[in-house]
Amino acid sequence: MPSVRELRALVQTDVKTFQDQHGPVALIQQPPAPVFQRVAQQMGEARTVFMAHRSRLADRLMAMLQGFEHLQVLFLKPKMDGEVFAVGRLETSSLVVHDPSVSKFHAFIRWSAGDGSCYVRDAGSMNGTFVNAIALGDQEQQLFDGDGLAFGDAQFLYVRTETLHAHLCAAIPSVAR
Repeated sequence: MPSVRELRALVQTDVKTFQDQHGPVALIQQPPAPVFQRVAQQMGEARTVFMAHRSRLADRLMAMLQGFEHLQVLFLKPKMDGEVFAVGRLETSSLVVHDPSVSKFHAFIRWSAGDGSCYVRDAGSMNGTFVNAIALGDQEQQLFDGDGLAFGDAQFLYVRTETLHAHLCAAIPSVAR
């Protein structure tokens, strides 16, 4: 997964080319701590670890955004309407999240080409799925540009690629004329 800093070199392209290369939406996350990543990979089929910071989701998202340059970007590239991305700790998931608070089979993200949006639904995980620090329960919810998304303790920012492109372009120092 590239970091925001690594993507800066790609903003030389126009927004349409950027979208064609990377898909319509992205999930941006803080790189997982190496110790959590190792624990999650070693857990295999073991039970999920109970989440310790449920009340601090919003604070953790704000802290994550302060280090924007170092965040990792995962582009979702749906190939067809209704395509579903399985989110979980197992390597067989469409979106592997290396965090011990993430269930083996945690949630689904569904692409809707009709409205150009993704919808998220928890898969009965132990630690829940949250949008903007509010638990989904068993409801599917549409994601909007800029939403905070959490699977257990793993924090993400959901953005449209044109929004990411605009942020990357805005951060480039202007060239002296």
